[in-house]
Amino acid sequence: MAVTADRRIAGAAAAFAALVIVASAGDGGWLGDADRSLFETVRAHRGPAGTAAARIISASGEPTVIYPGLMAAAAARRVSWQRACLAGVVIATGAEARRRLSRVIARQRPPAEAWLTQPEGYSLPSRHTTMAALAAGAYVHVLGLRGTPARAAPMLAAAIVGSSRVYLGVHWPADVVAGWLFAEGWLRLCSPTQKG
Repeated sequence: MAVTADRRIAGAAAAFAALVIVASAGDGGWLGDADRSLFETVRAHRGPAGTAAARIISASGEPTVIYPGLMAAAAARRVSWQRACLAGVVIATGAEARRRLSRVIARQRPPAEAWLTQPEGYSLPSRHTTMAALAAGAYVHVLGLRGTPARAAPMLAAAIVGSSRVYLGVHWPADVVAGWLFAEGWLRLCSPTQKG
């Protein structure tokens, strides 16, 4: 059954609506309390090995890793340069839209004394989480993967990279959820019509 433009837009709208809910509740009420409690639990259980692993995982959400990885995936599958460039454009435009949204929301990061790395910008949506999820979705498209594992790739990438950012003390858990939701919405909005 073909995925229509209406379904793409509805899926993107649902993801963006969930993002708005997370963003608006992130600093208050039960969600804010849960956010702080989970952050402090993670912070209390940090150690040198976990910190080293989190730094490595976190680096996979950087553009200096993501774009070369996309080029390598495209070369390995011998996909057209147009298809690879389109995937790169989806990542780049999503990253810029996230940056602008982050400035509008302007959520503050956890306290600086919790940081194990130097962050930049505002906290929500998480940049590294968003980039990892966007990249996973773009890689899936470039590689021509289908099925449940392919659809779950952005969520899995967001969970792994986002968890590393919480561990490093530079994001609240809700920032990670927001980064994933933003990326899912952007990927759905930008995805071509295809057989599902």
